[in-house]
Amino acid sequence: MVILKKISLLLLFCFAVGYSQEVRLTAKTETDTYPIGSWIDVLVSGKSDAAVDSIAPVIKDSIGFFEVIGIQRREANLEWLIRLTSIDSGKIFLPPVEFIYQVKGDTITRKAYTNSLLLTVTGVNVDPKGNIKDIKPPMSAPWLFEDFLPYLIALIVLAGIASGYYYYRRKMKKKQDILSSVKAVIPPHREALTALRVLEEKKLWQQGMVKEYYSETTEIIRRFFERRWEIIALEMTTDEILVQMKRIPEALLVWKEMDSFFLTADLVKFAKYQPSPEENEKEMKYAYEIVRSMVPKAAAETGSEVKETADVR
Repeated sequence: MVILKKISLLLLFCFAVGYSQEVRLTAKTETDTYPIGSWIDVLVSGKSDAAVDSIAPVIKDSIGFFEVIGIQRREANLEWLIRLTSIDSGKIFLPPVEFIYQVKGDTITRKAYTNSLLLTVTGVNVDPKGNIKDIKPPMSAPWLFEDFLPYLIALIVLAGIASGYYYYRRKMKKKQDILSSVKAVIPPHREALTALRVLEEKKLWQQGMVKEYYSETTEIIRRFFERRWEIIALEMTTDEILVQMKRIPEALLVWKEMDSFFLTADLVKFAKYQPSPEENEKEMKYAYEIVRSMVPKAAAETGSEVKETADVR
C-alpha cells in the first residue's frame, strides 16, 4: 500500500514537471549596463513542446523597480519585446516575468516564467559648473483632430458671441439714429408745449408735490433753450441763463415773466418757499408765454403752428 502511494506521488510529480516544461521562456538584453532613464529592451523568446493555443505576459505598470513603457509581440515566433526604464541607479534585479497560456484541446490555464536578470543602471555625471540638461529631449506626440476639437468649439462660440454683439450694437445704433431723426423733426417749441401740457395733467402741486412741479417746469424750459438757442441751459445756474438770454431779442419781450419764473422756482427748490395756488398757476402761465414768444417766425406763419401755440392754456 505504501509502495502504491509512493508510485502515485512519483507519477503525479512527473506529470506536473512535464506540464511545467511545455513552455520555456528566456529573457535577455543586449547589454547589462544602461544609463539612468534610458530604454531597456528585454527580448523574451519562448519554446514549447506542445501546441500552444494562446499565451500572453501578465504585466502591470511596472516589473520590480522598472517601469513598463510598452510590450510588442512578434507574431512569427514566440517572441516579445518588453521596453522598460528605471529612474534608480545601481545594480537592479529584474524579477521573472509571468506568462499565462493554454494548450490546444485543454481548458486549464497554465503559467510560465522567464529567467531573472541583474542589470546595472548608471547615474548621470553632473558637472556642478555646467548647465543641467535632460537625458533625452521630450517626445512630442502628433496632433490629432480630437486635440483641435475643444479649441474649434471655443472659436465657434466666441464667433457666435461676437456676431450677436455686433448685431445688437448695430440694431441699437439704428434705433438711436431713428429716435434722433424723429426728435430732430419735432420743433423745440412744439416739444416744450407738449411737455408742459403733460405736466399740467399730472397735477403735481395739487397733490402736494410742489418742489417736483417747479423742478419739472424749469427743466422743460431749460431743455427748450438748449434746442432753440443751442446753449447748455441744463448745466447752467439761473444767473448764467439770464446772462445768455439777454443777447436774444425774443427773450427781452418776456423778460419780466422769465425773471419771475426762474426766481419763484429757485425759492421753492432751494429756500423752501411755499407758493400760493395763484403763484403755481402763474408759473405754468409764464412757461407757456416764454415758449410762445420764441416760436420761429417761419413756423408761426403756418396755420398748424399758429393753432398749436394758440390752443395751449
